Amino acid sequence: MTYVQIITTGILLGGVYAISGLGLVLTYKATGVFNLAHFTIALLAAYVLWQFNGVWGISLWIAAPFVLLVVGPGIGVVLERFVFRSLQRRRASTSEKLVANLGLVVLILGLINIVWGPGVKGNVHEPVPRLWPDHQFHVAGVRFDSLQLAYFVAALLSGLALYALLRHTFLGTKIQAVVDRRELAELSTIDANRVSMVAWAIGCGLAGLTGVLLAPPVLEPNKIVLFGIEMLSVAIVARLVSLPLALLSGLLLLGGLKDLLVSFHPFGNSGFWSHQYSQLTLNFSVVVLFVFLLAYRRLDEVGESAPTGQGLVATDLGRRRRGGPSPASVALVLVVGIAALALPALLSDINLAYGQQMVAYVVIFASIVAITGFSGHITLGQASIAGLGAFFTARGVNGLHLPVIAAMVFGAGVAMIAGLVAGYPALRRKGLFLGLTTLSLGLLIDRFVFNNESFMGGPSGLVVKRPSLFGASLTSNVAFYYFELAVAVLMLLFAANLRSGRLGRILGAMRDSETAAKAIGIDLRRYKLFIFAASSFIAGIGGALLSQSQGAWDVNTYNPLFSLFWFVAVTVAGISTLSGAVLAAFIYVLLPLALDQDIESAVFFLGVGALFLGQLPGGLVGLVRRLPARLNVAISKEYQRARREQSTARGARRKPSVPAFRPSAFAQSLLDGQQTRAEVRS
Repeated sequence: MTYVQIITTGILLGGVYAISGLGLVLTYKATGVFNLAHFTIALLAAYVLWQFNGVWGISLWIAAPFVLLVVGPGIGVVLERFVFRSLQRRRASTSEKLVANLGLVVLILGLINIVWGPGVKGNVHEPVPRLWPDHQFHVAGVRFDSLQLAYFVAALLSGLALYALLRHTFLGTKIQAVVDRRELAELSTIDANRVSMVAWAIGCGLAGLTGVLLAPPVLEPNKIVLFGIEMLSVAIVARLVSLPLALLSGLLLLGGLKDLLVSFHPFGNSGFWSHQYSQLTLNFSVVVLFVFLLAYRRLDEVGESAPTGQGLVATDLGRRRRGGPSPASVALVLVVGIAALALPALLSDINLAYGQQMVAYVVIFASIVAITGFSGHITLGQASIAGLGAFFTARGVNGLHLPVIAAMVFGAGVAMIAGLVAGYPALRRKGLFLGLTTLSLGLLIDRFVFNNESFMGGPSGLVVKRPSLFGASLTSNVAFYYFELAVAVLMLLFAANLRSGRLGRILGAMRDSETAAKAIGIDLRRYKLFIFAASSFIAGIGGALLSQSQGAWDVNTYNPLFSLFWFVAVTVAGISTLSGAVLAAFIYVLLPLALDQDIESAVFFLGVGALFLGQLPGGLVGLVRRLPARLNVAISKEYQRARREQSTARGARRKPSVPAFRPSAFAQSLLDGQQTRAEVRS
């Protein structure tokens, strides 16, 4: 009976996984958009319910239906109408849709942090509301509470309702038609926009239901979002197309089976292997997500046969100029270099710490440009890759007693191995599912390395020493800053060389069209693994610099959620060029200072930029580069207008005041006579 109790409780708790999976699958089936922001929408709905009921005291009978039937679906309608409809119309690739989703993730997180702060702990006066009181039930010797029952009932009813909608209603037939061929559906007088809007409304409504069920008793954005990312495994197991499989995998796989594995203790209750097994079972959903992403050879990825898309990677900015850099580019590099060299003289030691962080972020962001901007592959696990470099640098110094610079190379080498693991899925796919694979790998690294006490002795606190060079100590802030700057220049030169010569042409061909690259005989396997390894090496060096600037390795610095922030920052700045990495680091460090907010709040503005990246190809760097051409066009038009006005005015001045032809006296008399006779007759 013990195992019956465990399995039953697990199935009931698995209902919340199933609800999220159903919402994700429905949205993707009907629109082709994998709504990575599903869980931030859930979090926002939970906060709105807390504001209505816990703070303002509005009755739960009014607040809950409003959130579930108006707020959640309303968010879906707004997103479809103002964000994703334009992407659907121009047949944007899933990479562009993913960037819009990431922008939405950081926008909502920033909005929540700005309005409500980093977390809400319910108290007697402002409780986080439950939809119903907590009651205990006993059925046939099995115990469960009202919340567990609510999870299961909500999942079951949601699954049955969606099945009936898609199979037995005319709206379901329309949704299937739009999914199969949107153009043919529109020719058959089906309003594809309205169908997509309904699907978004239902999907976001299910997200709101997830948030309301998960909220009590504490609202903490980071924990709930990471928990939500783990739930992606339900949709992946269902191949993003099967609603019944999403329901069953949520209830049985991540519900019943997970709790059953947790209850077993094959290695006892103590010891190294016992702890590892506990880590495995506690992070079972992350393992499932990573394993199934690797196991499925094909997944339904709508639109990924198209190139990556100019909204994400501007190919005209990503190529190296044959004639060398332009004079304006050289001048800009000189100005930035002089400013970087003069920075210690302008800042105090306290403020110089921000300059040190900025230089470290330049290196990390350059690794994102190298992998996405140069080869077109999306990576969402760069925070964990950089953290590996920093962690093993600290371990190399403290445990292996290596010199700091040698330890940095050692740490970057470990990060490079992780990059090869991340690059393996890139051999078969790119875009959305590669991004999800790297994100899941980042979660695995965070859970099994960074937060594994058996592996590292604790989540944080490792002292990171600064290097010495030729007997000279670089521990002072100014000396370390210049060391950092020298390393950053080397890494930028290394990254720049990745797009020069034959290698750069191959990476460009891989980015623009893998099919065309294969057709001309390029061995994509070798170059994909190489670019992932090189990018991870750069990220590992950047992570080591970041930890050295802080003086200690801190697990919170490499939170997997920050991978999303970093990717959005680089994309908005300009992911096609290394200058975008420099600009992104500048924005990422200074934006929170300028707004007097933490980074979780400041990313709101980065999210706004990512949402409208389709109107800003190449990011801010692309906008700046196109500005001279636009100014020339505007000046040319103004010059032409002025010339026309001047010509018109000159013609008016030359116009004679008297006719050029004057009748003779005889002709004039005849004309006068004709006029007189006409007057007499009248």
